[in-house]
Amino acid sequence: MFLLALPAGIFAQDEAKSKKSVELPKAGDIGLGIDLVPLLNYAGNMFNQNLGNTLNRFGGDDALLLNPTVSIMGKYMLTDHIALRANIGILTGTNVEKEYVDDDAAIALNPLSEAKIIDTRRYQQSGGSIALGAEYRRGYKRIQGYAGADLIYGFAAEKTTYEYGNAITEVNQTPSRAFGGAAPVQDWTAAYITEDFHEGNIQYIGLSAHVGVEIFLASHLSIGGEVSLCALGAFERQSFQKLEGYNLKTNTVETRTELVRPGDTSFTCGTGNLGGKLYMMFYF
Repeated sequence: MFLLALPAGIFAQDEAKSKKSVELPKAGDIGLGIDLVPLLNYAGNMFNQNLGNTLNRFGGDDALLLNPTVSIMGKYMLTDHIALRANIGILTGTNVEKEYVDDDAAIALNPLSEAKIIDTRRYQQSGGSIALGAEYRRGYKRIQGYAGADLIYGFAAEKTTYEYGNAITEVNQTPSRAFGGAAPVQDWTAAYITEDFHEGNIQYIGLSAHVGVEIFLASHLSIGGEVSLCALGAFERQSFQKLEGYNLKTNTVETRTELVRPGDTSFTCGTGNLGGKLYMMFYF
């Protein structure tokens, strides 16, 4: 509440000091913006010691499966009333899960051994979006409304890899492993996943129409909000797995790649959020 009230205080002080109108963006100006939603979430969580405060759905649900929380916003004033705009966001992360399993080699030498070894599963995720478009602006004094359209491209990708402490050998054909077991393969004693790829790989392309408003707290400084209507097509690639196992017929350790699922397509239309729906913008 304090952060929301602060711009109003600045606005009132500026009005009291001068009756002159603020200077609005004009042809040739460049605007850079920051998303205020994460800031407001953080402030609310900080003051009440609760992690449940969220405004991530401001302006509509997330339009993409993996949507960056913070995006880079920019505008270029082509004329006093027409602006070109861009919104770019990138998100990437890795989660590493480790588990102890029995050390098969140590136990083979000493059945009473309690030696352990580590299996690792590494999950990688990345995604992003870019929206390029234009808007038409009209206003009165400190308030400018706008409407326009964007061309949208987005992607989301996932990958899981496995590393095992106990190797598959002729002597130890079914080693102790914490995870990664797969469906049986003909002539193999057991099958283990070493990599999932193209898992959850999705690309998006579409259009959005948006309406919004900016309130100028001072010359070239504004806060704004907008709502968009997005029409998006999604295309998911085929996903595969790499497997390893011991072949009883050839007496060798083999690897193979197999198709897990075919690709999918989908189409959605609705009020979608690509980030930057509640923002602060500086023009220069």
